Amino acid sequence: IDIESIGTIDSTTGGLPQNMWGDTSRKTIDNLFNFLPNQLYSRSLQSLYKRLLLTAAEIPAVTENSSSTGLLFKRAHALFHSGYFIEFEKLIEIIPDEYHGEQLAKLRTDAAFLKNEMDKACDITSRWFEKSTAQYWQKSLIFCDALNSNWDKVDFGLNLLIELGEVDGIFFNLIQKLSGRVDETFELTLDTLQPLYVAMLRASKNGLPKLDSKIPNIWLLTSYIQDPSLGHATRLSLAEKAAKLGVIDIRTLSEIYKAAELDENEIENAISIALNEKTPKARMLLYRATLRHESNFGKAQAIQRAQSIGQENNSFPEMAELYTAIFEQIQPGSELGWFGPDATLLHTANFNLEQAKLWSSLAKREANMDQNVLETTHSYWPLIRIMWGDKVFDWDDDRMRDWWQLINKTNPHKAREVASVLYNLLRVLGDSVSPDLRAALVGPNSSNRATKTIVNNQFSIETAAKAGNLAETITLILISLDKTEFTALSTSELILIVDSVNKLGLREEARKLAFEIMISKLF
Repeated sequence: IDIESIGTIDSTTGGLPQNMWGDTSRKTIDNLFNFLPNQLYSRSLQSLYKRLLLTAAEIPAVTENSSSTGLLFKRAHALFHSGYFIEFEKLIEIIPDEYHGEQLAKLRTDAAFLKNEMDKACDITSRWFEKSTAQYWQKSLIFCDALNSNWDKVDFGLNLLIELGEVDGIFFNLIQKLSGRVDETFELTLDTLQPLYVAMLRASKNGLPKLDSKIPNIWLLTSYIQDPSLGHATRLSLAEKAAKLGVIDIRTLSEIYKAAELDENEIENAISIALNEKTPKARMLLYRATLRHESNFGKAQAIQRAQSIGQENNSFPEMAELYTAIFEQIQPGSELGWFGPDATLLHTANFNLEQAKLWSSLAKREANMDQNVLETTHSYWPLIRIMWGDKVFDWDDDRMRDWWQLINKTNPHKAREVASVLYNLLRVLGDSVSPDLRAALVGPNSSNRATKTIVNNQFSIETAAKAGNLAETITLILISLDKTEFTALSTSELILIVDSVNKLGLREEARKLAFEIMISKLF
């Protein structure tokens, strides 16, 4: 076991098992880490990704004696480029100083530049400038001297760079602009942006390059969201994307919503705007309006509308988490029976079993008197069943038939595909669907055609899962799903993901994934 086995969590603190790599070879691990993803659209997959990279686990040592931090650097690099700076810092903090190689030092400095932690960035720079001739440290030191108004040292450093043949025109221009010696502007594009440039632009009180409908790299999202020159509409759009990718937490998105400048007329018409527009601003207005509601009835109505919007734009999990603090204040009562099914689903999305039980009981009672509540309960039943198993609803073929009849009536073009996904998810999770019900749901000649890259890794995933190599299986799944939404995958691929995770003994994680998959299919 070598230094690269260290981590910030273990099996007792939310990590994966210590032996998560099983008999996977070091060569295979190294190769897999070369392809780690940086954009995952599932909260469950994001959680697995972080647990994979942060768990203290037994990792086969390199064959020769070496102080290399290859895997440690790859783990840190993956966290950095996924925008997970909090997790990145936690991992860096536990690495002993003697294992902080130059690559890791540059990554730490870049992170400090992006987070505006200039004292940390300049401290690392001053130490590595003495040990390395890399021009990265020379430019960083010149910038640090400029921040301290040591202009003689700045001029000396610039002349030295020129003598060494440095041709970084952007850096030279930004230093001159920071010194106040030049006023002319120059073109800096999103594609050329580096962490050092972000810090220099911030120090000279200049905005970041215009996006012009482009999306910045994931590690730049937080910097853009905090950029004062960014328009409100763009900031809201980037904040929602960052929340979906797990780069910022939902509390931060809530604060951004609350900080947006609005006039009273917009707040008063928030519901109307939300009904007619599908924009980040409309979603922000609805959230702000919900916060202002004094009655539980009014809050429930607004939450129900927000839920509908979240289902329409494939952001239901994020919506459920965003509104948690609001709907947790609403207690189930007969006057809110119509809200019972929706509240049950919302609490399920946030993994709150006790509240899901309370609201499901209310929904069952109300369903006996209200046809709309009955149909909504039928439509949500598979989702509740997938997440909680027997804890909320006992298995019932009749409930499944009710759901099938409803979806076949309300969405006949999508019904067969969704039913096929549902049947297979229930099967791999251990629910026994009767043969006649299977025929009704899936049909006698059901077939699926894989269309995305996960099919290329199917054999490797199945082999790793069969061997019990937990971390290898998870890594292969994560790699296969980089930049891919569940909606883009075929039924066979979706089932492979859940089945593999379930066979590894990660029952709760498998149910969470299955729940997200059904949400993506139903809505």
